[in-house]
Amino acid sequence: MKIAVISDVHGNLPALEAVLRHARAQGAVQTILNLGDLTGYGPFPEEVVRWSQAPHIISVLGDYDHKVLSEKQRKSNWERVKAADKRLMFAWTHSALSKESRKYLQSLPEDQALEVEGVKILLCHGSPSGQDDHGSPDRPNQSLVELAQTHKAAVVVSGHTHQAFSYELDGVLYVNPGTVGRPDDGDPRPSYAILEVVSGSVMVQHYRIPYNIMATVGALRRKGLPEVFTQVVRWGLNYDDVVASLGKDQAFAELEPSGTVTLLTDFGLKDNFVGVMKGVIVGLAPHAALVDISHQVRPQSIVEGARLLVQAVPYFPGGTVHIAVVDPGVGTTRRALAARIGDHFFVAPDNGLLTLVLEKARDEGQLVELISLTNQAYWLADISAIFHGRDVFAPVGAHLTNGVPLTCLGEEINDPHLITLPQPQPTATGWQSEVVLLDGFGNICTNLPGSWLPGEKEKIIVRIGPVSLQGRTHTFGDAGPGELVALIDSTGHLAIAEVNGNAAERLKVQIGTPVFVDIVD
Repeated sequence: MKIAVISDVHGNLPALEAVLRHARAQGAVQTILNLGDLTGYGPFPEEVVRWSQAPHIISVLGDYDHKVLSEKQRKSNWERVKAADKRLMFAWTHSALSKESRKYLQSLPEDQALEVEGVKILLCHGSPSGQDDHGSPDRPNQSLVELAQTHKAAVVVSGHTHQAFSYELDGVLYVNPGTVGRPDDGDPRPSYAILEVVSGSVMVQHYRIPYNIMATVGALRRKGLPEVFTQVVRWGLNYDDVVASLGKDQAFAELEPSGTVTLLTDFGLKDNFVGVMKGVIVGLAPHAALVDISHQVRPQSIVEGARLLVQAVPYFPGGTVHIAVVDPGVGTTRRALAARIGDHFFVAPDNGLLTLVLEKARDEGQLVELISLTNQAYWLADISAIFHGRDVFAPVGAHLTNGVPLTCLGEEINDPHLITLPQPQPTATGWQSEVVLLDGFGNICTNLPGSWLPGEKEKIIVRIGPVSLQGRTHTFGDAGPGELVALIDSTGHLAIAEVNGNAAERLKVQIGTPVFVDIVD
């Protein structure tokens, strides 16, 4: 038999729902042990308490739950708290609970026992010494030991500490599932545990579960609760640590994800690589809106990937997570990166793929924050040496979309690998540029910005191979079918096209082919 053990939901319904989905997939929702503190800090206390009243959920009362049961607690508990934000949260939580929910909480015991397949399990929030009595990840509180001895319990489960641990002492298994709704260890993902009882023996497994952090953040704001509590949820830190790290009067300026995720790769569409990456992303962030920039980057062409990425980014909303994987060095010592660049997030190998995005940010004075992905807690469990798109970049992008802060993912760096891309060179008569992209229509795209050319279209001659084109047109329809034309493409660069045809095939050019532009009077 599998039993889900949860604690300290703290009104965080989206986190609870994610935990329940995971527990259901493990076959562990027939019986759920709830160790208290259903309310407080989160925006859904009433909904969580109503959920807990199902007959298959066995609950004990938590200390926060006790403090918001009645107005009588105001003078004895709420008003003694120094932080005004915390006092407001106490009062709001009390008012958000219905009389029926408060009555239900009042009916809960501080500890209780059950027997599963001959194994006696004891539940309490803190310990018999008090609901706010902390256990230890190293050794249980003495009162828990005494409780286990008195009731001849084989397993004692307790919460309150927000620290997940399990160990055996004198034949008794002590388990704390951590916290569903309010992590304070710097990892904002909820934790819970599953007990598996087989033939009188008990095994325990701890889990950290991804969820849509921004759903909780948004609900806190809609309820009009103090902004500091959104940061408690977002950062996975307790109130005091958030205040200490950000400052009481400091504005919360952390970039927030929009829910949009883009993908750019050289994987092509014949194989299942792109689909598998998308499966990883929506598995971790079901709310994500996935957009393909391109999967037809020339294999291993970091330069082409860099150009397509920088051209696409301006057309996406701030907070978009861009996952770019053109990675000929996969499995080597090359670093993996996550970044905030301007108002966007990026996840990519550190091989120069972000060069143009970084250079544009530098030229425009945008904020840049770079993280080396060293925290493997946010990767898949099993890492292939040749498919980091699936095992590293996709899960990291999903966690960013959920709202996990960038700095949770690894260590800050300031020396990204940059590549040197070819630039147009001046000549005695104008410019020498080169072909940098052959698009799906066969248009020949160059690296020469149209803004470098005269405003009068007829005052240039474009030479590529044996072909010379006098002047440039405004658009394809300005010439007849089969004609070769020079024009400014949608990225603002000089291009050569065959109207209703394929200029690349006709002229037999390739990436790097020189293109000369003469400026004439």
